[in-house]
Amino acid sequence: MSTDTVTVTAPPNATSDATRLLCAGTYFDPVYRTAVIRELLTHRYRVVAPSYGYDAVPVLAHALAARRLQRVRLAVLAAGAVLTWVLMAVGFLNGFTAVLVLLWLLWATAYFRRLVTLQLLVSRLRPGTGTPGATSGFDGAYPEHPELTSDLVSKIKREQASDGTVVRYGGYKPFVGAGEQVRRWSNAELLIGAPLPVFDGQPVPGALPVPGVNGLEPKRKEVIPFTVEEMTEYVAGRMAARLRDQTRPEERIDGLAVEESTFTTAVTTLRGVTEPTLDQLDGPRDDTYDAGRSYLCIRVGSWDQELVTTAFVGFDLKGNTLHSEFYSYVLGPIKKSFRLVDRLPAALDGGLLLKLAWHTLRGSSGSAVRPLRGKAGSQLSELLPWRRNRIRVPQPADSSEFGLGRYADAMLNRGAVTSVREMATSATFHHFFQETDTIKYTQIVERQLLQTVRDFLYEHNVDLTEHEARQTNILNAYGHNNSFVNGNNNTTNSGTQNQFGGSQGAKGTGSA
Repeated sequence: MSTDTVTVTAPPNATSDATRLLCAGTYFDPVYRTAVIRELLTHRYRVVAPSYGYDAVPVLAHALAARRLQRVRLAVLAAGAVLTWVLMAVGFLNGFTAVLVLLWLLWATAYFRRLVTLQLLVSRLRPGTGTPGATSGFDGAYPEHPELTSDLVSKIKREQASDGTVVRYGGYKPFVGAGEQVRRWSNAELLIGAPLPVFDGQPVPGALPVPGVNGLEPKRKEVIPFTVEEMTEYVAGRMAARLRDQTRPEERIDGLAVEESTFTTAVTTLRGVTEPTLDQLDGPRDDTYDAGRSYLCIRVGSWDQELVTTAFVGFDLKGNTLHSEFYSYVLGPIKKSFRLVDRLPAALDGGLLLKLAWHTLRGSSGSAVRPLRGKAGSQLSELLPWRRNRIRVPQPADSSEFGLGRYADAMLNRGAVTSVREMATSATFHHFFQETDTIKYTQIVERQLLQTVRDFLYEHNVDLTEHEARQTNILNAYGHNNSFVNGNNNTTNSGTQNQFGGSQGAKGTGSA
């Protein structure tokens, strides 16, 4: 039950509170631990979802360490049971003594597993300085494990990056890893030239007569052509400057990140294969199902990255029409049960060890067989010759009359479907101010975005009448009395869609 650790050069957010709590959760929640290993190791053919505010490598390392403690305990228990049976068979132990030995083994292995787990939690995962190499608290170091190879670590670090790279998603939602959607709208506006000024109440000579403006339509400026890339770069620079780089320290959003990413699917057809092997799953990954779409990602990490609000902004030009999209997502706080690590004692004294021994005695009945429950069938099926080295990959539904899909080539969806952070998100906010901060940052980003787009259009001689009218409608539909965290509240007139914590019920009272 080794707890040796390796310290590496920590990437951004490797020492954040979100990373620490996710690591602790792998010891508290066996279901979460299994899900982490499945997403990052068992399904390693999948692309890792972007890691917003945390690092997935330490989370996987601690999940593997927790599973190793469980497996070592079962192996020692099984070896002890076999040895006891042998000693009883040769007459060294009688039946009563053998039963006592087995009961002691059951208690002792469970006790030492709990002891090692508790020691690791209080020494490695308690709140620390956040500095790599620190001697106390969480510093980004993680346990070594044979399955956590350097290739796997490099793959996770490369694919989890959210710094303007390509994001390959595997489900319906392209913005995988960003949490739940809380706000959305889209807008299409014509790009017509701004009217030339009118002097002394008279229109510019040569204007065409139309009703409405003294019976005449003034001449317009010529729109300066621009591309989507130019507009996106302008908006990104201005947003970063106004909210972080060129503002006073007390008004700065320190957790702001502005980058552009391309979102695309990754579906590969394995020719001549109906059920892939491990080697085939580790093959080329560059086949894509369709072309990607680029979005500007404006992310605000607050509460030490435990609350992450992200706005995805997209622009498109068709003819003389500019189409704008705005999608706001929130990664809510991590499960409250994972914060139990903050309340553990700083040291293990004699009284605590006695309590641990007593509680292990009370809970040891059935603890040996609990990890095996529900796994026997899947383990036995792997022993069949035709099932060895095969991976069950979900395939599209087969509705053909003769079930011909059984003979079709395997289709492998390599895109990310969820993140280890999303799997640990609480259904409710833990603090009132976490909810208000989500609203605050969404409104700030949205308001600055609309103003920045207006400035860009003004500099390119675009008539702002339509833009300002639509801007007013968007802001009025999302005022101070609007609460967007009710899972059942959908406002179709304003384009908002409120989905955070669909099972948590209403948490606000207002609507758009």
